[in-house]
Amino acid sequence: MRRPTLQLEDSFMTSSPSNQPESRTDGADERLVLDMRGIGKRFPGVVALDEVDFSVRPGEVHVLLGENGAGKSTMIKIISGVVEKDAGEMVFEGSVIERCSPALTRELGVSVIHQELSLVRLMDVKSNLFLGRDLRRKNRLLGGLGVRDEAAMERRCREIFTELRLDIDPNAEVLSLSLSDMQFLEIAKAVAFDAKVILMDEPTSSLGPGEKEALFEVIERLTARGIGVVYVSHTLEDCLAIGDRISVLRDGRHVGTIDARNTDIDTLIRMMTGRTFSERYPRISGEVGEEVLEVRNFTTAGVFSDVSFKVKGGEILGFAGLVGAGRTDLFRALFGLDRLDAGEVFIDGEPVRIRKPRDAIRHGLSFLTEDRKNQGVFPLLSVLENLLITLFNFGRESRSRRLTRLLGWVNGSGAEGLSRDYVERLSIKVASLTDQIAQLSGGNQQKVLLARGISTGARIVILDEPTKGVDAGAKVEIYRILEELAQMGVAIIVISSELPEVTAICSRIIVMNEGRITGEVLREDADAETIMRYATGTAA
Repeated sequence: MRRPTLQLEDSFMTSSPSNQPESRTDGADERLVLDMRGIGKRFPGVVALDEVDFSVRPGEVHVLLGENGAGKSTMIKIISGVVEKDAGEMVFEGSVIERCSPALTRELGVSVIHQELSLVRLMDVKSNLFLGRDLRRKNRLLGGLGVRDEAAMERRCREIFTELRLDIDPNAEVLSLSLSDMQFLEIAKAVAFDAKVILMDEPTSSLGPGEKEALFEVIERLTARGIGVVYVSHTLEDCLAIGDRISVLRDGRHVGTIDARNTDIDTLIRMMTGRTFSERYPRISGEVGEEVLEVRNFTTAGVFSDVSFKVKGGEILGFAGLVGAGRTDLFRALFGLDRLDAGEVFIDGEPVRIRKPRDAIRHGLSFLTEDRKNQGVFPLLSVLENLLITLFNFGRESRSRRLTRLLGWVNGSGAEGLSRDYVERLSIKVASLTDQIAQLSGGNQQKVLLARGISTGARIVILDEPTKGVDAGAKVEIYRILEELAQMGVAIIVISSELPEVTAICSRIIVMNEGRITGEVLREDADAETIMRYATGTAA
C-alpha cells in the first residue's frame, strides 16, 4: 500500500549552488537535513558528477535514480565521505561541511546500507549492531576500566528490534540469518547510531515480495521518526511505491527532481535514458528444437524433493517462486555446486553424471549466479581474465586449445581477440580489457559474466536473477542477448523473482513452493495472480 507523501513540489526542479560567503548556516533551507549543492567529481577520463544538486528533508524518502554509470554511486560515496568531491558544497543541518570522512559522516548521523551487506557474519547480532561502539560498564577489579556490557547491549538491541517490529534474536550468529534479516539488521544499526539520514543502495535486491513489503513498513517507521531516507533502486515500481521525491541522474548530470505521486514509469525511463522503450519486458522467443536437458526426481533432503522437468534447445524456461522455494538450490545441485541426494540427469537423451562444476561445464552447461559480488566476479582481476577464466580452466578442449600453447601458457592475441568479440557482441562498456572488472558498472559486470558462461560453447545456460541490480537500459540489452542465444538453439533457464520479466521472456514458467514444483504455466496463460497462487501453495 502506498503511504501518505509529503507535500512536495511538482514538475522538474533544480537549485543553484549558493554564492554567499561560508558561514554556519549559509542561507540553508531549514527544512533540509542534507543539501548537496553543485557537486562535481572527475575521475581520469570521466566526469562522474557535473554540478549536481541533491537534498533530503527530514521524514521523506528521496529516490536517487539513474542507469548504471549515471553517477548515483559516486554521489552516495561523497555523501558518506568515502570519496572527496572536486566542486560544490555539502550542507548538513545548516552547517557547511568542508572536508568529509566516513567517521565524520557517521558522527553527523549519516548511515549507509550497501547492496552488498557489510556485516561480520561470524559474530552475533548484538555485536554487529554495536560494532565499534560497544556499550561498556566500569569494573572495579580492573581498576575502573570499562568492560563490554553484554546485558545492556542485548537489552538495547531488543528495544530497537521491538521499535522496528523485527523478530531477530540478538544472540544469534549473523551467519544463521536470512538475507532479509541481515538487511533489517543493517537498518537497525543505523537506528542504534541515531542516524538522521540513511542511504539505502538496492535494499530489495535479495528480498521476496513479502520481505519487500516488510522493508517498506520499516522505512515508514523510520520516516515517521523524522529520519530522511535516500533510496537507490533499479526497480521502478518500488521507487513509485515508496518514494516522496525522485531525482534522476544521467551521464553525471541532474536531469530533474519530480514528485513521485505525479509521475509514471514511462516518464522515469525517458528521464533516465533520454529515450523510450515500447516494451520494458519484451516477448522473446527462439528456434525451439529437440529436447536437450531432462532432470528426473531431483531430491536433497530438507531443500527440494522429487523435482523433474525438461527443456528444449531454443526454449526459454522460467522458474518462479518465493524466496526459500528451492529454485537456486535446485540448480546449484544440478551444476555440481551443492549436494544432491537422489536424481538423474539426461543430456540429448543420454544419462550423465555431474559431481562438480567441471563436469557440468564439459557437458555443455553454464551457470550465472545471482550473487555477483561474492560468487561471480573476481574483483582484482581484469575484464579479460574474468571473461575467459572458465574457458582457460574448464573449457571444451577444442576451444581451449585455441587459446593455449605448450605448458599451458595463454595465447595472448587469441584471448584478446575472443574477449573483444564478446565485448562487441554484448555491448559491454569498458575502456580497456585490462581494467579491473570492479571498475565496471553492475550491468556491465553482469554482461561479462554472461559472456563467460557462453564462451565455453555452452548449450544449456542457467541464469539466476540475470537482471538483478541492473538498470532499465542494461535489462533490455540482456534480453536481446538471450533472444540471440535462443535463436541459435541454446536452451535457456531463467530463475527470476520479477513476475513481469518471467511471464514476458519465458515460453513456459515452472513454479516452486517449499522445494516442490506446484505448477507449470504457458506464457499465453501466465499472469501474476496465477503464478502467486502456485508460489504460495494456494492453487486449487
